[in-house]
Amino acid sequence: MRAVLFDLDGVLIDSYRVWFHVLNGVATGQGYPAVSAEQFRATWGQGVEADVRSFFPRHTVPEVERLYDAEYPRHLAHLTVDPEAAPLLAALGSRGLGTAVVTNTPAPLTRRILAHGKLQADVLVGGTDVPLPKPAPDMVLRACELLGVGPQEAILVGDSRYDREAARAAGVRFVGFRTEGDERIESLRELRGLAALEP
Repeated sequence: MRAVLFDLDGVLIDSYRVWFHVLNGVATGQGYPAVSAEQFRATWGQGVEADVRSFFPRHTVPEVERLYDAEYPRHLAHLTVDPEAAPLLAALGSRGLGTAVVTNTPAPLTRRILAHGKLQADVLVGGTDVPLPKPAPDMVLRACELLGVGPQEAILVGDSRYDREAARAAGVRFVGFRTEGDERIESLRELRGLAALEP
């Protein structure tokens, strides 16, 4: 293993409530119906293109990205960062392992989120940096390419079926964060024992 790839939301940070407020802020501001808790739960983790289809059909993907960029900072009070995230990223780097964040959130907004959370990874691949977001393998393969590793040399840590399906399509081992995978962990601290993840 030479690299560890991380999903962002639900793994390094918890932004579930942030995004619920962001979507509703955009919906209200643009004259769309409110997004119910049930609708949000059912679509949590999908990419911006899917958000456009689900909630904002009069807008384009770039337009919705700009609306998200403007709305997200208003709800940072709801954002929590896993206290293990920053020490883990630093520890992996000290072991010579490459790190990446692969998220369906657009890269410009993700950079702001990572900076806010004081999180640093070697590589970032956002949902609109590749032709298809997760569950397609595109961003996982792109992260491996940027890190100079083969898929068989990386693991992806994620918490959703989008992550699981993307990892499997890319040929990368999937470590489920509180969900099923090739390995399952309940806390980021468990990744400190990387030997347990070796084939």
